[in-house]
Amino acid sequence: MKFWKKASGVALAAMVIASLTAGCGGGGGQKKAADAGKEIVVGVNAELTGNVANYGKSMLSGFELAVEEANKAGGIDGKQIKVVTADNKSEPSESGNAATKLVTQNKVIAVIGPATSGCVAAEEPVLTANKIPLIAPCATAPGITLQKDGKTKPFVFRACFIDPYQGDIMAQFAAKDLKVKKAAILHDSSSD
Repeated sequence: MKFWKKASGVALAAMVIASLTAGCGGGGGQKKAADAGKEIVVGVNAELTGNVANYGKSMLSGFELAVEEANKAGGIDGKQIKVVTADNKSEPSESGNAATKLVTQNKVIAVIGPATSGCVAAEEPVLTANKIPLIAPCATAPGITLQKDGKTKPFVFRACFIDPYQGDIMAQFAAKDLKVKKAAILHDSSSD
C-alpha cells in the first residue's frame, strides 16, 4: 500500500511539474504573479471529510509526499511548490465552491483532484473558465476529459484508467484466469 501511495504521488507530481514547466498556468496575470514569486502555488481539491474522505486523504498524502521530494530536490526552476488544500466534503456542490476559492482567493496555477468523478465534474467548469489545469488522479468516468462532441477538454488531465477499460480487464481476468461463469453487479442507485 505504501508503495502504491508513493508511486501515485510521484506520478501526480510529475504531471504537475510537467504542466507547470510547459506554461500551462492560468491567465497572463496569474502566470506573471507566479513567475515573480519564490513559490508555485498548486491547489488540491480533496474529499477530506464526508463519505469518501479516505480517498481524498490518501490522494492528498501521496501528492504532499511527492511535492516534499520535489522541493527537497530544488523545486521547479528554483521555486518551491506550495500546496493549498480545500475540502469539498465529498459533495459535488462543495467541489465547485472549493475550486472557486482555490482560483479566486488562493490564486493557484493548477488543481489536483478531487478523487471522485462527480466532484471533478462539478469543479471542471470553474477551472476551465479560468484556464487553470486540472489533474484528476483517480476520476474514472470517461466524460471527465471529453466534451460532448468527443473532443478532449483542453485543461483537464487524468492519471488513471477509465471505467470501461477497468471493467473490460476485470471481466477478462474473471473469465480467463478465475474461470468464473457467473457474475453479480451491485450498485448504489442513489449515487451518480
